[in-house]
This record gives sequence, structure tokens and C-alpha cells, in this order.
Amino acid sequence: MDEHADIALIAACQQGDARAYKQVFDLYRDRIYSLCRHMSGSSEDAEDLTQEVFVQAFRNIASFRAESTFGTWIYRIAVNRCSTELRKRRPAFDSFESMVEKGGALPSRTPNPEAQLIRKEMSERVQAAIADLSESLRLLFILSTVEGLRYQEVASIAGCSIDAAKMRVHRARKRVRDALRPYL
Repeated sequence: MDEHADIALIAACQQGDARAYKQVFDLYRDRIYSLCRHMSGSSEDAEDLTQEVFVQAFRNIASFRAESTFGTWIYRIAVNRCSTELRKRRPAFDSFESMVEKGGALPSRTPNPEAQLIRKEMSERVQAAIADLSESLRLLFILSTVEGLRYQEVASIAGCSIDAAKMRVHRARKRVRDALRPYL
């Protein structure tokens, strides 16, 4: 969405326009859910966290001052909410088998059972490599690699400089790559 349209939509929300709230929810729901899903490791927790993020964002929408994009602002709320939840319960991920049962495996497009098994095993290994990252590196990895955000946005959400974000994303990618090296 273009930044001017985003600002107009948020201004409408700040004025109490119910349709604008729905548009904002529709625009950001999938991205926030994806972040929460990757951070929590659970679809059910991600649904709850996503709802909590939007409740908090809409309660505090009057405090949004457009110093950053709305996307960055709501991602920051989501990151804080996920971090709080993860601190409450450790470990952050269930067993890898339960992650796959909850949808962690990548969908297969081939009916070949052997290919499906290989794909499932690789998906589990990728999920395990991501889960082994520290919370801060996992966040940066997810924002940049999974969500495809630019370094400037990643840095703003993570509260660090662009150079620090680049370095940490590189470090996270290297750790995931090193963890997967024996399987590639």
C-alpha cells in the first residue's frame, strides 16, 4: 500500500471509522499472523497473538504519530507481544513432530511418497534450524527472510541500526545455512 493512502486510512481509524479499522485489519492480518506463527511456533498461539496485537493497536491508534510507517508500528507491537509471551513460556517451540502436525511442513506438489518424505524432513530441519536461533536472531531472520522486509524496516522494528540489522540477519542466515549444510 502506498504511504499516503496508509496515512489517510490510519487517520480515518483515529476518527473512529469502522470501515477503516476493517481495512487495516484486512491489510495487515496475514503479515502479523505470519510473524506471530513463526515466533511462537504454533498456529493456535499465533491466532491468539494476532488478535491481541490488533486489539492493542486499535486501542492505541490515537498514539500513532506517523514517525514510521504504520506497518513498522504494528510489527513492533507484534514483536513486543510475542516476546512477552515467549518469556512467559519456555521453550519457545514444541517438539518438531508437533510443529509438523500443526502445519509446519511445507506443502508438497508431487504425489511421489519418497519426494514427500524428503520434503517433510527438510521442512522439519529448516524449522529446527530457525527454532535454534536466539529469539532476537530468529525475529530478524523471520522479518527479512520469511516476511521479505527491507533492512530499514527490520532495523526499525528491531530497534537497531540498519548496519546492525544487516549484520544480525547475515549471522542468522549463516547459522541456518550451517545447520542445514549436512543435509544439502
